Amino acid sequence: MSNMSHDSVSRRDFLRTTTCGAAAVGLGAMATGTLAAPTASKPATTFKKPPLPYGKLGRTGFPVTLISFGAIRISERLGTRITKGVIDAGVNLIHTSASYMGGNSITAIADLFRTDKSYRDKVFLCLKSFNPDSEKEIDEMLKMLGTDHTDALLTTFEKADPRRLEAIQKQQEALIKKGKLKHTGFVCHGDMHGVMELTLEKAPKFFEVTLLAMRMLPLGKDKTSDDSTRFLKNLKAFRENGIGILSMKSGAKGAVEQGADVFLPHAKAVLDAGCNSVLTSVNSFEQIDMIKTLDLKSRHMTDDEKKAAAAFLDDRPQACLMCARCRKVCPQGLPVNDLMRIRMYNDEYGWPDHARSEFSTLSLDAKRLACACGDCTTCTQVCPIGLAGAGTVRHVAEMFV
Repeated sequence: MSNMSHDSVSRRDFLRTTTCGAAAVGLGAMATGTLAAPTASKPATTFKKPPLPYGKLGRTGFPVTLISFGAIRISERLGTRITKGVIDAGVNLIHTSASYMGGNSITAIADLFRTDKSYRDKVFLCLKSFNPDSEKEIDEMLKMLGTDHTDALLTTFEKADPRRLEAIQKQQEALIKKGKLKHTGFVCHGDMHGVMELTLEKAPKFFEVTLLAMRMLPLGKDKTSDDSTRFLKNLKAFRENGIGILSMKSGAKGAVEQGADVFLPHAKAVLDAGCNSVLTSVNSFEQIDMIKTLDLKSRHMTDDEKKAAAAFLDDRPQACLMCARCRKVCPQGLPVNDLMRIRMYNDEYGWPDHARSEFSTLSLDAKRLACACGDCTTCTQVCPIGLAGAGTVRHVAEMFV
């Protein structure tokens, strides 16, 4: 995959590929692995060719810029200005959620859409949702944003649960029929292997977009492992089934903050691994200007870029792989994998408010949590990097006492 020229997307090809596949035929078909994406209720919006390097986002056919915007850190007027600056720079995919910054992320984007409605049509809008059993959450986000649809819905899919898969499919089929959704999707930062493999087994052609945690990519020195090999195999299978892949938690945030000399090699490495776009948060106009200057016309990495990409990953703090091996092993029934992710938001990303928000969804009492975790080593024994453990769990609990 040495050539990363702008994947040519003609207007005819785009219009043809952005319509979804045949209508889904129910749970019986899902069980045999033949369930396809439902048919969209109206033609997909056409987009102009972006000024930044881009590629095709799986079966959607959308010409997505190789760098996309995760709006997890924006709020208020500065967030609106940042969003405008990102879009003006040429980035054409935005991801947000009502859970980000206590709802302030969506508010900041909504203020831009309300001020100039043309900005809604300039982006492929991805919304993260948590509840596939109700449309209320989706309706509220669409109302806030002043739009009648989202281009992709990324419903949380954290465990390899066939019932969750069925619920997501049922909801997204209904949303497409009502014109509230263009393209199917999900987000996972839980049991990556299990969710990807269940999707490939039961519904390989249903989803068109996915946002995946990239912790298991072998991007640093000597990082190849059974986990990375398995993850790359599943990632390849996703691409072969036409699923557009957005990356998250690859380390892009930290790389952006260190400038083009670090971010460019990192982005090339993530793209070369098989992602269609590197999703990253941006919180300054200097970072926006840097993204505009990146030479991403080719994926080819020089020896210096390979060294820079590996050095950046090797210098990062110990990072959870999100392999979910620790998810069900705690004798006390603690959600260890969720606690490791919350630690990441607080310690590695420096997002204490988001960490607190994520912790609140677990309905755990911090004081009881600290006491509940004893000195056993069950989770440590299954953790491939030795991160999970009593000390780490108590550290997370102490953040919220």
